[in-house]
Amino acid sequence: MNLLWLGLILALCLTVIPVNCASAFGENQEVILLDEWPEIQTSINILELPQIREILRNFDESQKHIIEIRFPGGAEGRLWGESVAEWLTAFGVPRNHLNVLPGSGAADRIVLEILQPR
Repeated sequence: MNLLWLGLILALCLTVIPVNCASAFGENQEVILLDEWPEIQTSINILELPQIREILRNFDESQKHIIEIRFPGGAEGRLWGESVAEWLTAFGVPRNHLNVLPGSGAADRIVLEILQPR
């Protein structure tokens, strides 16, 4: 029965809801696809990404949140992950609240997730 619900949620994400599918599974998780990431980055076009705005809106330094940035493997993926971290730092997230790790699950995406302290 659980697989049926998971299939229904996935089908709904892929067909009906044009927003980030990750929001159906985790309120504090965002996915940025490679074709969404601007080739030339400015603070304006980075902040135009709804995923970045959502992460910044939900991040709370006082609650000791950590933003995990999972990038695709390889040197290019690592550079992309570090670029995202640098932009989040520029927008006020302390670097010690960022974890940049390989393992986004696909070559065309970065996964951002706000982790709660345990």
